[in-house]
Amino acid sequence: MSKKEEFVRHIRKTGTSLGINIPQEIIKILKLKENEIIRVTVEKVKKSGKN
Repeated sequence: MSKKEEFVRHIRKTGTSLGINIPQEIIKILKLKENEIIRVTVEKVKKSGKN
């Protein structure tokens, strides 16, 4: 049985890609470790005023 947590984050530029950070609380709750595979679903919540 897999656990599921949701959170909202701003996107940041990382080289030529866009990225987000996973909050420390979520890492602890889900007991995430480096090199594990996770499922990520992306949903735009709010339209940015920046282009």
